[in-house]
Amino acid sequence: MPDRPESHATTLHDEPFPELLGYPCQVVISSDGQWIAGTSVTNRYSRVAVYRAADLSCAHLLTFTMEAETIAFHPTLPLLAIGLDNGAEYDREGGLTLLECGTGHRVDFTDPAWGIEPVRWLDDHTLEIVFFAVVNGIDHLTARATVVRENWLGLTSEALDLTALDRTPLDPEDPRVYDDIEPAQPLLHTLAEQAGSSYDARGGVRAVAGLGDGRVLATRNHVAVECWAPGGSALWSVPAPSASGGTRIEVAADERSVRVAVSGPDARARTDFLLVDTADGTVLDRHSVPFSAAMSARTDGVWAIRDTYDRSFGTEPPTPPNTQFFAPGSSDRIGAVDVPERYDLVPLQVRRCPELLYGRRGRSVVALASDGATETALFSVDAPLGPVVYVSDAAGAALLHGRTELVRRHFPSGEVLWTRPLESGVIDLDAYDGALHVLCADGSLVSLDAIDGTVLHRHPLPPFQPLSLHAAPDGTVLVGTTAGQILRCPPVRVQGRTDDQ
Repeated sequence: MPDRPESHATTLHDEPFPELLGYPCQVVISSDGQWIAGTSVTNRYSRVAVYRAADLSCAHLLTFTMEAETIAFHPTLPLLAIGLDNGAEYDREGGLTLLECGTGHRVDFTDPAWGIEPVRWLDDHTLEIVFFAVVNGIDHLTARATVVRENWLGLTSEALDLTALDRTPLDPEDPRVYDDIEPAQPLLHTLAEQAGSSYDARGGVRAVAGLGDGRVLATRNHVAVECWAPGGSALWSVPAPSASGGTRIEVAADERSVRVAVSGPDARARTDFLLVDTADGTVLDRHSVPFSAAMSARTDGVWAIRDTYDRSFGTEPPTPPNTQFFAPGSSDRIGAVDVPERYDLVPLQVRRCPELLYGRRGRSVVALASDGATETALFSVDAPLGPVVYVSDAAGAALLHGRTELVRRHFPSGEVLWTRPLESGVIDLDAYDGALHVLCADGSLVSLDAIDGTVLHRHPLPPFQPLSLHAAPDGTVLVGTTAGQILRCPPVRVQGRTDDQ
């Protein structure tokens, strides 16, 4: 049975509007000023969040497998209209969703052949809808329709048939008419300030790590690495040369420094590897390469980079040797190996491992010595391992990994000791003090007994789109999110067991 304190996760960098994931597209305010609605749109996926203006708390969060191109509040009612478009070139589809903010009543109308962009209210009774379609992936068609109703509240799905509306064709060369919309991020910044808060939308915590004294290190958009005090205050921050910020961090065994991989302004043309003093954020060492590269490290501090340049973009950069090894705490190269075939030797995403592990030709796992001259074949695999963590516990040394199921393998033989299916894919995982913690694509954090795979706890996370995970030395599980929040989840330990990981 798990020994888990009865408390909830706490949050670092707790800004408002996290449901918009740090990249708001459109924000509108109801006529009475009581409601704020915002959209966050990515390719074929979108969110619409509705907030109470009084305290910026989230009242409703809607998700769609289409793009919410426009939203519009009714002139007098607490009613939000949402236009949807799937963006497909050949199988266009769209819809209209109406949400009553006060009651949460929602009704959805669909069109199997036309997308909708935009929607706008002409008056208290009239909603204007612009439809958009593509014929044979080439010809663009647009049309406008209006819907007039005396009462727009409490509608059912039978109240409106989008396909039966009388539409007026428009010239596809004419620009589609959108209301004047204030840029989303500055508006949210102002609304946050008015509420006594702040909003910078620097989300994207792609890596996070806890230190023994309770401090937390993290990467973020525009930030190479930053440090938070145990109490939640920001201590220091190292800026990044690009919006993507840091991508991976490796903390030294003595926790006095951290090595960070940071993409340059053009990720294909530059990657920086910074050594940062964890006391005050001083950059102790900087190693830069003129191509995109991934970083890995082993527990003694030896670190390596692997050229990940996408050769489909044109001229190849001067990469050989494409895998390089460096001494702990420095940029002194101690070894290298050149493998011309791009996918022949690929570094595995491994934590806490005393070896540098690579996949060879996608079918075997090998360990490379730091001089690059010695390669030890370990075991064969049928599929990529996904995220991996090394453990050494009462059952011996092992690798724990997973993509759609969790696996424990003996190390170094690779013998499968147990497997456990998952309800969702693995985003990240880590292990500490006998527990394996798994961050899942469905937004849950699952903790298991690392020795036998018994599920100890399943914890649903806030809808901030988790990105990264780390088990801190005190057992706290840290989760970095797309929205920018860093969640601190209480320890989940295996009762009666204290293993040296």
